[in-house]
Amino acid sequence: MSRQPLKKFYQLAEAGTAPGADGVSHVVRLDGRVLKTPLKETLVLPTAGLAAAVAAEWQAQGEYIVPDTMPLTQLANTMQDKAAGPDRAAMNAEVCKYGESDLVCYLATHPPELVKRQEDAWLPLLHWLAEDKAISLQPVRGIQYCAQVPEALQALQRYVADLPAAAFTAAQAVLGATGSIVIALALADRRITPEEAYVAACVDELYQLEMWGNDSIARERLERIRHDVTGAARFLALCRD
Repeated sequence: MSRQPLKKFYQLAEAGTAPGADGVSHVVRLDGRVLKTPLKETLVLPTAGLAAAVAAEWQAQGEYIVPDTMPLTQLANTMQDKAAGPDRAAMNAEVCKYGESDLVCYLATHPPELVKRQEDAWLPLLHWLAEDKAISLQPVRGIQYCAQVPEALQALQRYVADLPAAAFTAAQAVLGATGSIVIALALADRRITPEEAYVAACVDELYQLEMWGNDSIARERLERIRHDVTGAARFLALCRD
């Protein structure tokens, strides 16, 4: 049974402050009442900028509340209820599974133009991960599965476990959009821009569109990826504001 849309029940959404465990906390109020997370805890935002942006999402709602139009709210809820909560260990394990067969580790064998685009987009990320983070995932040619060495996967697990909740939340969102933990970590670390992350994740699809012409379904999927990646980057930037 589909869930009925929730009718807007407030007039004013605004950012503010409230007493917190570490002093003053940034919150959002709906007609004076503090906004709660799905676990019914006060949603505490790390910066005034993020609180203002979340309040703007709520203020922009029409007659009904549409959660899909509030990506910052969704990410903030995930950060507090899950990434900074008891679910984090399980989430770490799910995220790290992608390292076993990451997108950027499987380079095409042909055609030459696609191979070059993949190399230009992916190999610098693998080099950065190895040199800067001591996580040496090895690329291969072709699509046949090739197991990564246990030491690399263990290093990845340690790195992901140490990520702050905001960076982990953004990385998880980018991972869900792109299918690559390497791209997700590079964006969370500011190694690449949101546009570079989008291009790296969609090298194959963008190449196919150039070769065979526009495909409305494929283009819509690509725009969703760009939207999700950009939203995650904005969330992380606001957390650091």
